[in-house]
Amino acid sequence: MKLSAKGRYAIKALVNIATNNSKTPKTLLEISKYQGISLSYLEQLFSLLRKHNLVSGVRGPGGGYTLKDNPDNITIASIIKAINPEHVSQVNHEKTDDAVWEKFSNKLTNYLDTVTLGSLIKETKTSNNGIDLDELTDYYRQN
Repeated sequence: MKLSAKGRYAIKALVNIATNNSKTPKTLLEISKYQGISLSYLEQLFSLLRKHNLVSGVRGPGGGYTLKDNPDNITIASIIKAINPEHVSQVNHEKTDDAVWEKFSNKLTNYLDTVTLGSLIKETKTSNNGIDLDELTDYYRQN
């Protein structure tokens, strides 16, 4: 599993939809302005999210995007997998770094399968510091 900027932006966009108090569909333009993500980039992300049944589009006036499921049922791993489809790769277990990375990646995937969009939002609201996805990504890049 790869924690990329794409994955981080997708999580931020879905958090934006999930915390939408009006419960009306959220437009990509609104998300773009709020998150500071380009509209064309969001269109690419939402095409993948829609393909993986994480969001649904509502057409017409007042249209936009809504979550397909309750935030408590959408795992962070499912979001990242939708955005960064795993490519089958040949891992050379004789190379220590490949084996270590594969083991780390598996542990990360297992952990992110336990974290839901809903739990992430709840933890952020109740935490003094909140969860900073940028810091989390930087941490995993450095370690």
